[in-house]
Amino acid sequence: MKNTTPAENEVIFIQYDIPPLKSAEYTITVKQQTNQQPGEFSASRKFAVTSERFSLDPDDINSNFPQNLANGEFGGTLPHVLFNRRILPWERSSVNGDAAAPWLAVLLFGEGEQPAVVREKAKALVPAGTAITVAGSSITGTGTMPTGTFSYPGMQKLDYGETPDDDCNIIDIPAALFNQIAPTKKDLPFLAHIRKMQTLDKTDNLAKEVENFTVVLGNRLPQNDADNYAFLVSLENFGDYLPDDDGKSNLPAGITTVRLLTYIDWSYTVNSRDETFKSLLEHLNKNELDQQGLTVLQVPFKGTPPTTAAVKAALDKQALGTLSPADATVLVQNAIMMGYTPHGHSLRHSGHTVSWYRSPLLPYLVKETIEFPVSCSDAANRYNPDTGLFDISYGAAWQLGQLLALQNKNFASSLYNWKKGLYAWQVIEEENEIIKNKYQGIEAFGDVFAARSVRMEKDISPPEDVVKWMARLSLLNGVPFNYLVADERMLPPESLRFFYIDNNWVDALMDGAFSIGRSTTASMIVETPYLAKLRVNARKTATQFRKRKKSLKGFVNNTGTITGFLLRSAVLKGWPGMEITGYDDAAGTSEIQQLRIERLSEEVLLCIFDGVVQRVSIHEPPEALHSGVEGVYPDLFTSLRVIQGGGDPGSGIDGYTAKITTRSNQQTLQVSKAADAIKTVLNAPPLSEGITDFTAAQFALEMIKGVVKVDFLNSKA
Repeated sequence: MKNTTPAENEVIFIQYDIPPLKSAEYTITVKQQTNQQPGEFSASRKFAVTSERFSLDPDDINSNFPQNLANGEFGGTLPHVLFNRRILPWERSSVNGDAAAPWLAVLLFGEGEQPAVVREKAKALVPAGTAITVAGSSITGTGTMPTGTFSYPGMQKLDYGETPDDDCNIIDIPAALFNQIAPTKKDLPFLAHIRKMQTLDKTDNLAKEVENFTVVLGNRLPQNDADNYAFLVSLENFGDYLPDDDGKSNLPAGITTVRLLTYIDWSYTVNSRDETFKSLLEHLNKNELDQQGLTVLQVPFKGTPPTTAAVKAALDKQALGTLSPADATVLVQNAIMMGYTPHGHSLRHSGHTVSWYRSPLLPYLVKETIEFPVSCSDAANRYNPDTGLFDISYGAAWQLGQLLALQNKNFASSLYNWKKGLYAWQVIEEENEIIKNKYQGIEAFGDVFAARSVRMEKDISPPEDVVKWMARLSLLNGVPFNYLVADERMLPPESLRFFYIDNNWVDALMDGAFSIGRSTTASMIVETPYLAKLRVNARKTATQFRKRKKSLKGFVNNTGTITGFLLRSAVLKGWPGMEITGYDDAAGTSEIQQLRIERLSEEVLLCIFDGVVQRVSIHEPPEALHSGVEGVYPDLFTSLRVIQGGGDPGSGIDGYTAKITTRSNQQTLQVSKAADAIKTVLNAPPLSEGITDFTAAQFALEMIKGVVKVDFLNSKA
């Protein structure tokens, strides 16, 4: 494993996306001129466009950075919130006449400054005693906000569908603190933008070819060696009341408190405890002494792993009946290294024993040696007379496949109906053969035989829904986690485990599912060739579920070998959109197709590749590129990138920086001034980029600090 240069991925920064109509009340008037009296006819209709105000749909919020309760080196970074809905930050207005200014903002508080979140009603945002009306409704109310507190101008006139008793979360901020940390109205347009990118290296539920994410940035740097508290708030209609660049107040006279709506809040700690994306990944598979541990799925054991010679000697003694306790330990350790785990086994005809089981995720490649179909799960079990122990791996897989198939009514019905048609077709084929031999070319009963021939010409391949379901099953979809990892010690916290998929295990799983409706040995004989074709078609279909990059359109895995890894780490919770790329060479030059990338839980991810993966790159999501500054106050700066001059857009410009200034508190950035400083350097010789309108997209490009990529090498491949 090693840390490499930042990951390469295409990201397009977009300034904003203004909704066709912002949330407001509108009137549409239609006029018609005629040659009849009165000459002009007109009609007017009112309508309203509504959007979230007092709360946000949780599905619209993708993630936040830094993640909640994170501990790490976040000094110099700006917190941000990532949204799934592209236009959300511009659906309402914050600054009159500036469509690019978002109504959402991220405010950052230091330790001891953080306000309490209080559950209130919408009327608590309106001055006490002020009458509240609702557009298009007879509902009224009265404000309850105390004197000396300032909130949203015009809130006494609620929009369609809102009421004075709508629930909301609010925070009260001392006016002096608000003026220290809030952005100016000139800052706001630079604090939100859109990132458009490929997402084909993400988990399956996000594996669209192109996705848009909206980012709302904070404007304040965190305190070092302290807890910091971030709040996503509304600044609707607040433009004229935001502070100036130096924090001078523009609030009405006599205001001591500012009340804001808040939607999410989180805290994080800035220190050097190495809970960053890079450090979390670099410490995978390490023990408490920071030593490299296992990288494959097996139960750990103390002592030195047995050698091949020691295992062979123990097997020879076992065959002769002279096995010693030390030799038995060698054989048990060898079985554990092969991925086996012992389990209690209740036999069908009473009695209990211990049997071996191993999952389809193995430390090494196993050849396909088992022939299917079999009549039942017991027929897939293996027995070792030397030890008196069963290997129930394939029997468990077969039984599980049958249970999963029966659990899915649509699949079970479709498969059963197809089998009935298959048996009927088989009967017709046998009858035709008998008739052919009987009549020996004599033409008779032409109409009858013609109808039978038409039935014979129909496609008897399994239906598409059956093939697709089996394809997903071949990728272990629906397989309970304890069948994949039979012992928790095989996948401890903060670990990554490579594996080969045992195709015998998968074949047993698929045969169990295919066994529905199989009642006799004769029916099993009829089904056998179709099962073989179904397995081939299912595996081929499984390679088509995920969209492919252009560079992988012609990729074909001719080996039939499927590999992957399991990851268990807190990094999944902190960076849910992280991306994964696999290569079939250690140098990372030959990429292979992902078949499945899925989060099995909050901290466990399964990744399967179409081929033998030798190198895995895990990198931060491009949409979560964090913004921030470099240097130490007062010498804060940002390293510049090409925007529209010579060179690749987004590439760094060696030696060129722009100074970033703050308010007197040394934390709140003067964002609009920073934008002017960046533009000045880029336009000055020798760069001479010729930028006229410096946008939020360009500001974001100049403030990002790159995506970390960490590579893992599969030493077992």
